[in-house]
Amino acid sequence: MNRLLKVLTLVFIALFVSCKKDDDSNTVPPRDYGEQYAADMDSIENYLKNNYIVSVDEDYNIEFAEITDPITQVSIWDQTDYPLMSKQAKSYNENNTVTYTLYYLLLNEGGGNAPTRGDNILVSYRGTLLNGTQFDYQPYPQGTFSLAETIEAWQELMPLFKSGDYIDIPDNPNPAEFENYGAGVMFVPSGMGYYNNPRSVLIPNYSPLVFTFKLYAVDYTDLDSDGILNKDETEPGIDIYYYDTDEDGIPNYLDTDDDGDGYTTFYEITITGTDEQYPFDEIPTCEGGTLKKHLDPNCH
Repeated sequence: MNRLLKVLTLVFIALFVSCKKDDDSNTVPPRDYGEQYAADMDSIENYLKNNYIVSVDEDYNIEFAEITDPITQVSIWDQTDYPLMSKQAKSYNENNTVTYTLYYLLLNEGGGNAPTRGDNILVSYRGTLLNGTQFDYQPYPQGTFSLAETIEAWQELMPLFKSGDYIDIPDNPNPAEFENYGAGVMFVPSGMGYYNNPRSVLIPNYSPLVFTFKLYAVDYTDLDSDGILNKDETEPGIDIYYYDTDEDGIPNYLDTDDDGDGYTTFYEITITGTDEQYPFDEIPTCEGGTLKKHLDPNCH
């Protein structure tokens, strides 16, 4: 069971936390992405094959150490208690055409809601280099921040986890807690992290990173303010970043006119004669159509 964590309604976007994206202010020409990725993966896989999980406690705090006895210490790569998993991902950077393998450990999936890359999250986390150097540590988060403002590896992997259950027992003197929250570890190639522009002096350029994290709460948001939550701006199995119904190059969750007909989505889902919008599940289709009216360019 996790220690005290109060849910705050204030949205707190930390300006300098090390999970945040870089600010692109570095003018040093970057290395070739493909060559750097190969070097990063060699380092990450060497780490996974030569380190082992010492322990995972009841709060999903995990400890790694270098293997000194291969007979009794099974590598992260080979152990089966928390099988090593991976996801394929591509960068938003049009100059970076690499398809990345993102390794991660799922310590606990969580029992609540999964975020999209556009939602706000309440997390604790620890960031280290492969050599164990800690560059950031947030054990007790003070508020939520937008997953859209974090590095790409977070946006790819955090939606694979779910929030926890907030337990606050009336008249109980003990502090409120989260239970059954998502917890994991991600191993990040520099191309999905900070590459040549890290946010901390403790992170050298082109450094692979290790983040351990716990996902306590998710706050669903509507980034384009069109009346539809980000999580509903797609279809099952499709990341919101790749769902663009009018093919204008802007994914629906950032597009105020999802069908490109010149009428805003907000207007099209407004109930006639009112200032209210239809709940997502109740948005009607046009007569004879099969698409919700905000996705049908023939329906206004």
